[in-house]
Amino acid sequence: MRKLRVLGGLLFFCFLFIETASAFGGNLTVNDSESADIGVTLSQKIEVDITPSSFSWIGLEPGDVGDNDTEANNFRAIQIENIGSMNITHVWFNATYPTTNPFGSGNAGDTNAGNYVVLKKEGGSTFYFINRVEYNATHTLVYLTDRGGSMPPDSSQYTYGRYHNASNEYFWMMDAVAGCNSTGTTLYIGNKSHSKTSTGTVNFNLTTDIYEYSFTTHPDDPSWGYTDIDTGPLTGYCAAVTNDCTKLFFSKWNADQPFDACTNTAYAWDSSDGPLVPGDSFWMDIQVFIPFGIYEGAQGAGQIVAIVNAE
Repeated sequence: MRKLRVLGGLLFFCFLFIETASAFGGNLTVNDSESADIGVTLSQKIEVDITPSSFSWIGLEPGDVGDNDTEANNFRAIQIENIGSMNITHVWFNATYPTTNPFGSGNAGDTNAGNYVVLKKEGGSTFYFINRVEYNATHTLVYLTDRGGSMPPDSSQYTYGRYHNASNEYFWMMDAVAGCNSTGTTLYIGNKSHSKTSTGTVNFNLTTDIYEYSFTTHPDDPSWGYTDIDTGPLTGYCAAVTNDCTKLFFSKWNADQPFDACTNTAYAWDSSDGPLVPGDSFWMDIQVFIPFGIYEGAQGAGQIVAIVNAE
């Protein structure tokens, strides 16, 4: 009985093969055929996939740039694919960041690797942070001169800190009298970077060596002030500051509040690129910029999130 069953199965397979082969123009004799209509209807679903799903840079030192040579799998870019059933109109990103100042803490757990990530659009020439946060300096920088000519800066009038860009840092300063989110509050950024070999711009009373930007209160969330940076070394960023002057963000690829009010805020993909149709994808180069003065060891785990919509 076992042999008969096997033989029957083989015969059935042969008949199935004959029918299949004849449907694709095989040269076997066909005695009859019949068709069946197939219909499939998909529901609307917006869904996106990021590949690779994780990155890990190893062996880096303070001031380094992490690229594909130091990434564990030599990954150099992320691929964003529309795996849903609807055209995607916009793609933007969020990045995690440290909730307290990671500098001067002596604890790697106070860092967040998402704050190091920079992206460059396909075909672009410049890497930008997604939404890097900088905290105002907690210790007096005795070599800075404020806009009023005081050295060190008058902390009752100004708050200040650094924009960390791997081995280069740019000092910034803000008026801190009326709350930094208030319209008219000024952000000052030095023209020359500070590094291991260069002091950089430290005298904010010399107007020829600094750039000025005026904050505007965000219309939908007045706890934030925002401004576009259209001149100087940080051109292209949106800067946003909290009302208590403690956190200053530099953003390019985050289109959520408060960065949505800035002209410089850019989508990773938008209508100017055409719709991102189902099954299509695009990529962005990815690196990490490691600042000076960060404690050794595994940095706090971070994430970047791709957000999409269809309009």
